[in-house]
Amino acid sequence: MNELDIIKIISKNLSYSNGVEKGIGDDCAVFKFENQHLVVTTDMMFKSTHFPSILTPFQIGMRVVTANVSDIAAMCAKPLGMVISMGFDNPKKTFIDEMSKGINFISKEYGCPIAGGDTNKAPELTLSGTAFGITDNPIYRGGIIGEDICITGDVGKVNCALKLLEMKDKGILGNIEFEKTMSEFPRIMKKLAEPKARVKEGLLLNKIITSCCDISDGLSKDLNYTGNFEINSKNLLNSVSREVIEFCEKFDMDLLKTVLNSGEEFELLFTTPDFKKAEEKLKDINSVTKIGKVVESGKTVDGISVELEGYVHKW
Repeated sequence: MNELDIIKIISKNLSYSNGVEKGIGDDCAVFKFENQHLVVTTDMMFKSTHFPSILTPFQIGMRVVTANVSDIAAMCAKPLGMVISMGFDNPKKTFIDEMSKGINFISKEYGCPIAGGDTNKAPELTLSGTAFGITDNPIYRGGIIGEDICITGDVGKVNCALKLLEMKDKGILGNIEFEKTMSEFPRIMKKLAEPKARVKEGLLLNKIITSCCDISDGLSKDLNYTGNFEINSKNLLNSVSREVIEFCEKFDMDLLKTVLNSGEEFELLFTTPDFKKAEEKLKDINSVTKIGKVVESGKTVDGISVELEGYVHKW
């Protein structure tokens, strides 16, 4: 059983009041209040599955905030605040101090103050955030046929960084070679350790895009939220950073697969009838790449059907 199976079972037993405009099935739940919408998301993280070994306590704190705020950004909403519940197996004062500093640092950057939370004993470090945002125009998933599919920034760095850690854990790379490779590709490791939620981008794109989600489970999986699609690999790979290209060449990795299956990038994946307007809106803060179109049927890359990979929790 995987998370999608579990969500289906739960969903059929739930009912919503008139105040809930959007329930399960998007980056956030949406509540309607007169001419405003409250958007709410929650994300649970465990040490064993969500925090790579190279992360410092400060970066762990940053990550739990970023993952939640990224969902607010995907709705093109303004962050209001956040609460965080924390479970500890063997709490250490220095760890908690540094982690909370990381939480505070990044929450200030996003304009998303931490308003409270809960603490408890847990089998391992467990962080569960709930973030709130507000907008008069929430942007949902699901593109319109004929529209352009676009991404902000570049994708692929996180997958490369995780591959590097995997090679170290499997003994393919020794400590010296691992450290040397990390120093060769600093931006790759930076994207894994300190990803950023695209809050400013989401706010600027509101009103000119028709659907949006953040790239968290992997581009190939998250593309499914746009509907049926036709991706042009040349356009997609034009957005890829030089470091990702060089990393894939160094370790004989398929560049396209690396990019398509890279998750927790937290870039925005959106559809729009006017790519040029979106590009103009973000020209001072981030790049925008048109990678394909929403189509009537099929899910293809260069005309070839693709399986939607990416990350799914399994039991």
